[in-house]
Amino acid sequence: MKIYNNQKLIKKRKILSQVILYFSMAMLTLGFLWSLSDSNKSQLTYAYLILIPAYLLVQVSIYMANKWGRSPRPDEIVASSLKGLNNQYTLYNYMTDVPHLLIGPAGVYLILPYYHSGTISYNTEKQRYQQKGGPGFFTRTFAQEGIPSIEKEDKDLIKDYQNYLQKNKLTINADPQVVNLFYSEKVELHTDNAPVINLTPDKFKDVLRQNAKKNILTDADIKQITDRLPISTE
Repeated sequence: MKIYNNQKLIKKRKILSQVILYFSMAMLTLGFLWSLSDSNKSQLTYAYLILIPAYLLVQVSIYMANKWGRSPRPDEIVASSLKGLNNQYTLYNYMTDVPHLLIGPAGVYLILPYYHSGTISYNTEKQRYQQKGGPGFFTRTFAQEGIPSIEKEDKDLIKDYQNYLQKNKLTINADPQVVNLFYSEKVELHTDNAPVINLTPDKFKDVLRQNAKKNILTDADIKQITDRLPISTE
């Protein structure tokens, strides 16, 4: 499998996540010390004005550190789950408007990695994903392990893909398939009724090999697509 990574973006986001973390921790320390130094109401007000945005920045830094600072990163997880595929497949990490785009005989795949544990299911009546078990309240709140609005993120991803094709005047005669890739070792999926593919990394290649039998994209189709997609950020 061919893999193209936007290393410049990865490096910049990693540095930015570290800067935000250090800055937010400094603000928290300053606000905390200021709140203890004097009981003056006006000074306490200023302390809280520092602590509140500092807390929000900590949340941002946690999100960015999980995505860009911790190894294996999501892009590394995706690449690892596809290891062993032949060179008919090409994976683009952060090279297009779709964070993880896979092109190959099995079709076009838009991949969203999620690090969430517990039992993940899909409620057809409410048309949303649900999480049971897994992390406790503290971890869900402060480590951001509660599931987001996955169904909305899936729809937004398809829009980003379609806009990218339109912007770059690309035509791909294959419907994209969204893959929600849950890579926590403590996750259990009950999502067969969901509108998109949900799986763990060890199952990804099995799905691709089954779909490749349908010959969704020919060699000529793949070449026509990959010739138009970026392989460098220079």
